[in-house]
Amino acid sequence: MSQFIDHVQISVRSGDGGNGAIAWRREKYEPLGGPAGGNGGRGAHVYIEATNDLTTLVEFRFKAIFEAEHGERGRTKNQHGKQGKDLVIRVPVGTLIRDRNDGHVIADLVAPGQRALVAQGGRGGRGNSMMATPTKRAPYYCEPGEAGVERQLELELKLLADVGLIGLPNAGKSTLLSVISNAKPKIAAYPFTTLEPNLGVAYDPSGKAFVVADIPGLVEGASSGVGLGHDFLRHIERTRVLVHMVDSSSETLEDDIKTILNELELFSDKLKELPRLVALNKIDLMDADEAEALKQRVEKFLKKQYKGKEERLQGVHLISAQGQIGVRELISVLSRKLEEFKSPDPVVDPAIVISDEAASERPDDSFSVMRKKNVFFLTGHRAEKIVEVTNLKEPESLAHMFNVLRAMGVIDALLQAGASQGSEIVVNGITFSFGDHM
Repeated sequence: MSQFIDHVQISVRSGDGGNGAIAWRREKYEPLGGPAGGNGGRGAHVYIEATNDLTTLVEFRFKAIFEAEHGERGRTKNQHGKQGKDLVIRVPVGTLIRDRNDGHVIADLVAPGQRALVAQGGRGGRGNSMMATPTKRAPYYCEPGEAGVERQLELELKLLADVGLIGLPNAGKSTLLSVISNAKPKIAAYPFTTLEPNLGVAYDPSGKAFVVADIPGLVEGASSGVGLGHDFLRHIERTRVLVHMVDSSSETLEDDIKTILNELELFSDKLKELPRLVALNKIDLMDADEAEALKQRVEKFLKKQYKGKEERLQGVHLISAQGQIGVRELISVLSRKLEEFKSPDPVVDPAIVISDEAASERPDDSFSVMRKKNVFFLTGHRAEKIVEVTNLKEPESLAHMFNVLRAMGVIDALLQAGASQGSEIVVNGITFSFGDHM
């Protein structure tokens, strides 16, 4: 079974911030020591980082849910809780990150070490020592930690290659790749031998290297999902030069060429603008005069096809991948064209982290009220956390909790749901009576 995975969906969640603490200084000779509850630690961030150590997204088939550590609760003696250890998810260089909710691109990681913050950890809550004011010097309450961020993401890998080999099935792409590099793609005399992209490193006569990608055979309709090519057309968008391989022995040679040109045009604007060479393969099956006549015929045909777009076509070449005829000349031409269409290497500053607004968006104040007879169940991260950090035996702490819930709109929501004097309110497993305090 193929292990080349280039498109996955994952779920990430950053850590919740730790709750603040309620504590008091209890030291000799300090009878009025005051509040000493420390702040909670920050929840862990979630990053996605590009690396050259990976070549596919296959690991995400077995693990698609990633949760970062929560921050620790604040401690006594004004000690802050430990922040969660940030979670770094490693992906291959060339990975595109999208938000599944709206489809927007978060980051395009094109260089090793490039990093994107996809979910920001929750802020730690303040302890009671930080809640003190000139008029309230000894508060019996603290803050809960902020919720983490949960996101649904889409990872899409686009191979980073200099040259892309394209053409109909059995045009000889895999054979050419095996001849010009040490790649060992599967080669057989039937269509769709190649089921996944193959990469190889080729060297020109001067010893300069470049990366070549063999893209599985395209067929008519590939741009709209027919055949295998649709799954891999994205991989040639990043290449600088295309080699359009054509079976010179085909009885429908012009139609074969036109099929590929149409699919490139339909798939994306970026793809149709790429410069390309046409390689007429398998010329070892004809004599030199026949091969030259075929070349002139194809050049005349392409002149019509590329009318007004002549700059895209970089020549027609006669080769035999199997017989290694014209292959060295083709490599030399490709090397020159890569220099001509050279794109600058991406400069990555490791101090710069890509992010977007959604990485820090969290519905902290959202809550819901569900009624079962005369019992009302209140759910919501912040509401539950406020109850969690409240000292239920301390009237001042209870009063603070009810004031916060009232400011959040919880009391109004309970009244609208039908709560009245004496109704039971259940929050985070704790039951209150709807009455004077609320």
